[in-house]
Amino acid sequence: MQNNKKTHQLNSSAALYVQHVTEKLARFQAILDATGFSEIVIGSGDTLMQFQDDMAYPFKANPYFKEWVPLNKRAGSFLQIAAGSSKPTLFLLCVEDIWHTAPQSLPAGFEDALNIVEYSTIAEVQQQLSSRHGGTAFINSTNSLSVAAESWNPEAVINQIDFQRLAKTPYEQDSVREASHLAARAHVAAYDAFMAGCSELEIAAAYLRACDQSENEMPYGIIAGVNEHAAVLHHHDLFKQRQTPRSFLLDAGVDVRGYASDITRTYAYDPASEFAAMIELLDSKQLELCAAGGIGKSPVDLQILSHRKIAEVLVEFGVITTSVDSAMDIDLTATFYPHGLGHHLGCNVHDKGSRFANAKGDPLPAPEKYPKLRNLAPMVANQIHTVEPGLYFIPSLLNKLRNSEFADTVNWSRINEFLPYGGIRIEDNIIVHADGSLENLTRDAFKGLSKQ
Repeated sequence: MQNNKKTHQLNSSAALYVQHVTEKLARFQAILDATGFSEIVIGSGDTLMQFQDDMAYPFKANPYFKEWVPLNKRAGSFLQIAAGSSKPTLFLLCVEDIWHTAPQSLPAGFEDALNIVEYSTIAEVQQQLSSRHGGTAFINSTNSLSVAAESWNPEAVINQIDFQRLAKTPYEQDSVREASHLAARAHVAAYDAFMAGCSELEIAAAYLRACDQSENEMPYGIIAGVNEHAAVLHHHDLFKQRQTPRSFLLDAGVDVRGYASDITRTYAYDPASEFAAMIELLDSKQLELCAAGGIGKSPVDLQILSHRKIAEVLVEFGVITTSVDSAMDIDLTATFYPHGLGHHLGCNVHDKGSRFANAKGDPLPAPEKYPKLRNLAPMVANQIHTVEPGLYFIPSLLNKLRNSEFADTVNWSRINEFLPYGGIRIEDNIIVHADGSLENLTRDAFKGLSKQ
């Protein structure tokens, strides 16, 4: 029964992949028309050797390649999309190698969408490059095909690719959906490890076991912060020592076919503590922010709304002594919430193009208050967004506030009570569907599991 289920999933994924390549091919034909190149060739990337050593760093294919081909571990591959072609051509490096395991292969049925050519020398690939007017646009981390400098990562092509990638195909949505289910189960395993008193490193190991992936397969480094470390936004230097547990923040996803889930949850060791109540309130505010998204909605407006939600939590728990409106007027929440509400999600964990006004890459003006905001363009159909408000007690930011003219707007005794817990972040991944509905991949993945 289990084998039948896996076969059905593979068949379904293969059918979606063929549809995905067909849709991407049409988009890239439009990019070729717009930029004047006769073909786009995308490299997976090259193996990078450690300095003065014969060992390589862990390899990950570049996102422009993963957008087309789910071969995240296969260095030296190239995908050729030529004007007028009915199928892309995939060049796979095949040489005799007795030292390493066989190279990664495509899932069953995926090869139907591609012309596959095996090669053993770069010269063989170079011979296949376009000699037509317009030539080859080569996208890769290194110029391994020795194309002209102006044809290597041309900005006009990169901008077009980044912009079209914002709308996800059904295959891409399905990949992130599957990645969300795998990650949710692993989050529960990590929570159980935290409640058992494990160290941060042991918690991360429990996460990896539960999703059956290695650390090098993660879409980004696991963030596992116990107690005060929950206030470190990117806490990757995981402690081996066990600590008396109070709080735990886990930000971790899973990679499926080159596409990432990106999920954050925060827990209190004592469910009766005020910190647990603060998590519960922020969780409800996060759901309100998820519901506020949709086609045509402005990410800038949602960013402002998220700061209002954080101010409401701070007022509710007596952390600030001013009103929500006053807190917004003086930007008080920036001390407790120093990042953006979210970003696009796909084969880049932080998918690009969301600051563009159009496919040419003309920039949208960033708001003066949030100059580094990742998302600026109004939401459109088939996008995947993260929604991740946070509330942190970060000593360095609090010290700046303490020395500012607004020091008396804060209840410092309450700050001291919450400092040992670090902070809270809750992150879901949502799809904005063409019919106007919002699919919360993360909440759906947690349904039926012991923790939400």
